[in-house]
Amino acid sequence: MPRNTLHPTASRARRASAVLATSALVGGALMIAPAAFAAPAPGEAPDDLGLTGADVMTHLTELADITESFADQGYRTWNGPGYEAAAQYAEQILEGTGAFTVSRQTFDVPYSELGEASLTVDGTTYTGSHFDNSEGTDEPYTATLALPLDAEGTHIGCAATDYATVPAGAIVLIQRGVCTFEEKIDFASAAGAGSVFVYNNERPAEEGVSPDDQLTNVGSGPRNEEDSPAATLPQSAGDTLAALVEAAAADAPVEATAVIEKQFLVSQTFNVIADSIAGDPEDTVVIGAHLDGVAEGPGVNDNASGSAAVLALAEKVAASEVPNDKRIRLALWGAEEIGLLGSTAYVDDLVQNDPAELARISAYLNYDMIGSENFTVGVYDADRSTFPADGVTIPDGSVEIEKIYTDYFDSIEQPWIDSEYSGRSDYQAFIDNGIPSGGLFSGGDDIKTDEQAELFGGTPGVFMDRNYHTVDDTLANVNRNSIDIFTPAIGHAAFALAWDAAVDPEPTPEPTPGEPSPDPTTEPTPEPTGEPTGEPTATPSPVPTATTGPGANGPGGNLPRTGSDVAGSPLPAIGIGMLALGVIVAAGTAVVRRRPQQ
Repeated sequence: MPRNTLHPTASRARRASAVLATSALVGGALMIAPAAFAAPAPGEAPDDLGLTGADVMTHLTELADITESFADQGYRTWNGPGYEAAAQYAEQILEGTGAFTVSRQTFDVPYSELGEASLTVDGTTYTGSHFDNSEGTDEPYTATLALPLDAEGTHIGCAATDYATVPAGAIVLIQRGVCTFEEKIDFASAAGAGSVFVYNNERPAEEGVSPDDQLTNVGSGPRNEEDSPAATLPQSAGDTLAALVEAAAADAPVEATAVIEKQFLVSQTFNVIADSIAGDPEDTVVIGAHLDGVAEGPGVNDNASGSAAVLALAEKVAASEVPNDKRIRLALWGAEEIGLLGSTAYVDDLVQNDPAELARISAYLNYDMIGSENFTVGVYDADRSTFPADGVTIPDGSVEIEKIYTDYFDSIEQPWIDSEYSGRSDYQAFIDNGIPSGGLFSGGDDIKTDEQAELFGGTPGVFMDRNYHTVDDTLANVNRNSIDIFTPAIGHAAFALAWDAAVDPEPTPEPTPGEPSPDPTTEPTPEPTGEPTGEPTATPSPVPTATTGPGANGPGGNLPRTGSDVAGSPLPAIGIGMLALGVIVAAGTAVVRRRPQQ
């Protein structure tokens, strides 16, 4: 799961057209063939396809070993040999099931090659770090070092007026806090800064960040070539330099030299896509996890754990005695850690080139981190019962997906909590384009509360995954109990969405007591034509019993019943019209969103 994104944000008009198009496509498809999910009956064991934590651990162990073998080459980062090796292993497993056709989808990746980031004052060089998309210096840049100043006397730099006394061309030193890094850089650039350094502020103790720690893996928004070059500094360096500037005489300002070495390039990477051979190709359930990791560590929880679950699920789908009724598409996304690029490229390609195929996707399930060492059992909060999800459009049908998970956990008396429906993982492009989505999350850089510790064990007051994006995200630090809890739920959600037996059957009308049967339409036979038999010649048939299992309940979809299956309903016709509208609007649109950082 990324802390930031590299991909530029789509324009408002572009996003609106994409959402209109795909809402029409998906909404039209759902009006044609809606259905309702069946929750497990009281006392009934929910179907989980037999998927177990042991199945996931088999693949997780292999992926961990592969990744660790490339420790000196960036582990499993999107463009490294570790990612290629992990992808080859995944392809071998998927193809070996005999139940999936496997392919790679390549896409372009804008990225940066980073060199030195430093600020030198009076012969002392203070080493910094890079923002993702900020500009670099062409050569060492020397100028006056200046501070923004607000009405409270702080150097936060979150308003244009804070830069009133900053000389044009100055190197501006700004403290972290209140507004986003992007806003700070924009304000300083508008004031004519020659370069910008944002230094860390004092962090909460539970974050475990010291004043000398670098700000790493931080986002500054989409690239803006008009912005001033920008980088970061640790708190200790920033405090020292700010004190020097404040103590300097007006006629003897502090002079500094900035070096921010960065080169913007474009390369390629790929997603691994596996389509089930069984299942209706007109109704596709996509289940995904990102396979790439960060260069800072092996990424066994983030996100070899989700990828291992997808591989184990593929084996259970193949082994099912009754094949899936809907097509299952398994996706292992690339370049998630640098901005959700793989999943975004996949959805954008459908929006631009095959909107009808996009309309065939009835649901997306996302698994990003399911083995956090200080875990909680989190379900994406589509109904906003805990988190308001401001600014996030949650497609119709997502609440029903959330309920699949929560009903499952309730049926086995497993506590669970809501996880913010933030779009901070690979479901973002799907929800931006109207696809109902859901998923599970064991926790990352959120602090565990006392109440959560009572429910799930672990340590309150610290991160749910203290190894997140570090060298310690290893197999030894994956919580096996978390894997064992999440894994069957993943199997159950696949069953609930892709097998017709998981769909509530049409209700059978009950006869009204006391109503007479209608008159017969044929004349009765006046008399029997033969002699009656003294004894019956066959044993009477037993009372028929209902059966369950994939296919037993007939065809159906995976969203709440809307009435389109009622005789005379106009909704199928409306749905067809919406599909046509979606095809017209969809061409050339694409959507990407990002999460701003402070």
